[in-house]
Amino acid sequence: MADAETEKKIVQLLSTRFNKWWNGGKIVVPQFRRRDFKYVSDKLGEPRAITLIGPRQIGKTTLVMQLIYELIETRKIAPKQVLYVQLDDVELRLACPKNLLTEILSVYQKYVLLEDLNTTQNDIYLFLDEVQRVEDWAEHVKALLAANKHLHILATGSASFIISQKSKETLPGRHELFCMYPLKFADALSLRQTTYGGKLDLVRLTTFSYGLRAKFEEALVKKSFGGFFGYAKEKYMEMATMETELTAGLIHYFSKGGYPEIITTADVSTCQKLLRSYANDVIVKDLMPWFGIRDFSTAEKLLYLLASISGEELNASALLKRISGSNSMTVNKYIDYLASLGIISLVQVHSGSKLGSTKHPKIYFGDIGLRNAQMGLLDAPMERIDLGHIAETVSYDHLMRLAYKLNSSAPGHIFCFRGKRGDVDFILDLPRHSIKLPVEIKFRKTPTDIRGIYEFLETSNYKLAVIVTENTLELKEDILYLPLWMFLLMC
Repeated sequence: MADAETEKKIVQLLSTRFNKWWNGGKIVVPQFRRRDFKYVSDKLGEPRAITLIGPRQIGKTTLVMQLIYELIETRKIAPKQVLYVQLDDVELRLACPKNLLTEILSVYQKYVLLEDLNTTQNDIYLFLDEVQRVEDWAEHVKALLAANKHLHILATGSASFIISQKSKETLPGRHELFCMYPLKFADALSLRQTTYGGKLDLVRLTTFSYGLRAKFEEALVKKSFGGFFGYAKEKYMEMATMETELTAGLIHYFSKGGYPEIITTADVSTCQKLLRSYANDVIVKDLMPWFGIRDFSTAEKLLYLLASISGEELNASALLKRISGSNSMTVNKYIDYLASLGIISLVQVHSGSKLGSTKHPKIYFGDIGLRNAQMGLLDAPMERIDLGHIAETVSYDHLMRLAYKLNSSAPGHIFCFRGKRGDVDFILDLPRHSIKLPVEIKFRKTPTDIRGIYEFLETSNYKLAVIVTENTLELKEDILYLPLWMFLLMC
């Protein structure tokens, strides 16, 4: 156990650096709340831990601060019943070189809470930021949850793979894993307007997007897009007054993506520097310490090359030819690590008789702004950018989120289809609805060649399909043509 002097130091750090509300300090948080906020807030009261994971700089700490503000200012939880700590803080780690979390919780009970965490009858909220820095954090959480139902724990971190594996191994049934990503299109629109002002009716926009998703799920249950199309057509006319703002927002999103700091930074050169810094942090703070890689140069070159082929097949052998001094084992290993951190996604291809029957999966960058910054295209005119690849990359990111919601928070599997007559960009496997839904992205293309969709529907005995277009809303038989902006809002 720590001596009295060390305990005093820990109390000082906790109260002055992390928990100023203990001494009457105000919690200042952004007005804008991403849509994830309500979901996580509702889950926080359940007798399970929440492990909140995702890439760096996407707003996890901001979300936590907003949750704490909600607890203290709205729910009127006593300030000293809320503990927040950043477990990667250097000074705190120096004060507690061993048993970091044990020492922190011991000091919190002894000097702040003034009662035992195991026996308190008050609701206590523990927020553990960058939890992967404590090797045995999951064991601590398991013991706390087992001891007292009044403890509510939220752990966050950027080393997604490390945290999710430890959670599954140690906390089966005692935690909920929640993945955070850069802001989706609807949230980016809201944040941009909150920051710069605009003419969008955000209340109507939110009602519209939730209504679309509800009608879409209803269509999946009924195995018919008839009702959804009627609703979408009616709302499309109502949304006509926002068309200019929506189009401008989509172009902005195509360029800068969904990192909150990038959306609220007007200067493009600053955005470029920030996004490059984020990419370096992925390598230096995640890949190097957690996976033991030593070759920064190879990782940096690989990240650039992966950005350049987002939306295309991944051929590691072809990439290797462009990275001197490396080998296929290293390249494949780095690719797997980047996928485990959520920076990229690998999508298997179904060709012939089985899934994964082609050796080259397709690759998608997680955030389009990060991809553009890697390629030096952040401030490039739109005509210089391959809008088809951008639309496909953005659509995949949103399709993942839609799958998560439609499957009641269980990840829905997404794969690509390659047939004899044509291909389909995505097949959305929705086991909860007993359907595999083909989704084809035809942005800036005339959506006439859909032989791949017909082939998939014929061989799979399903009948519904979605074609995402630039601005076409139409229903032909059971094939729904949906404008990209409407599809993104629905997700």
